[in-house]
Amino acid sequence: MNTTIFQAEGISKHYGNVAALEKINMAITEGDIYGFVGENGSGKTTLMKVISGLIHPTQGSITLMGRSKGRELAQARKQIGVLIEHPALYPHMNGEENLSFYSRIHGLSDAHRIEEVLSLVGLTDTRKKKTSDYSLGMKQRLGLAVALLHSPKFLVLDEPMNGLDPGGIVEMRHVLTRLVKEQGVTILISSHILSELQLIATKFGFIHKGRLIKEVLAEELLQSAKTEICIQTPETRAAIHVLENVLNIHSFIRSGANEIRVPKSAADLEQLMTVFIEQGMPIEGIHLSAASLEHYYMDLIGG
Repeated sequence: MNTTIFQAEGISKHYGNVAALEKINMAITEGDIYGFVGENGSGKTTLMKVISGLIHPTQGSITLMGRSKGRELAQARKQIGVLIEHPALYPHMNGEENLSFYSRIHGLSDAHRIEEVLSLVGLTDTRKKKTSDYSLGMKQRLGLAVALLHSPKFLVLDEPMNGLDPGGIVEMRHVLTRLVKEQGVTILISSHILSELQLIATKFGFIHKGRLIKEVLAEELLQSAKTEICIQTPETRAAIHVLENVLNIHSFIRSGANEIRVPKSAADLEQLMTVFIEQGMPIEGIHLSAASLEHYYMDLIGG
């Protein structure tokens, strides 16, 4: 049985009459990559700050590595690596100097560890470059290197893929999966790039307006998601009219400005194409779509 690395029990955070978090109950077990999904302002960053000790909850309690009170909880937090919002880097220092500074804060004296984390995040060649000259993606990677310096058991990452180019995103994904498989790190990660999150997460938590509305394992997400026929057309109103009045199909979702999604169980793909052609509908694309984290989330919140 896997150990529980993090547990929240009834966590609420209020700012006056505004509830940033409301009665959050969740658990992250050892070896999880827990994908935290929610819109801006949903409470993701607030919960991460509670975990990290940057803010205190109004109500409820958290447990980290089996510790939940006072000095024991403070000690447990020393085993967390954190990257929340913007990395706290010193612009007049280069990458290596920033890591050296944070090494001293952690009481580390092994210079080889700096070499390891620079290599891990792909910044060995820019170690002598001032961070004021780093791109946003490079700063994100250096921020991850800082979070990894002290070999944490639990990583809390808020939008770590922000600012990365496609190659950087793929590399970040590989780094995180290696940390879990090779070093036994547990990860809580939020990202707006849901397609990437879906590739690495083993479990998902969906938060909306400060409330955790669902937790689901990656396997359950795949099994519960229905295969759909996705129709792209610039004339969605006319296409909906055809679906309802010609094909007698009413179980569909309008997704975005130019897409309609129809459950595969409700329609035949060849029949759809034939009827649309007969009706003179301009179709830009029509294909089968498997499980999508984005669609699952939007369906959950009624988007």
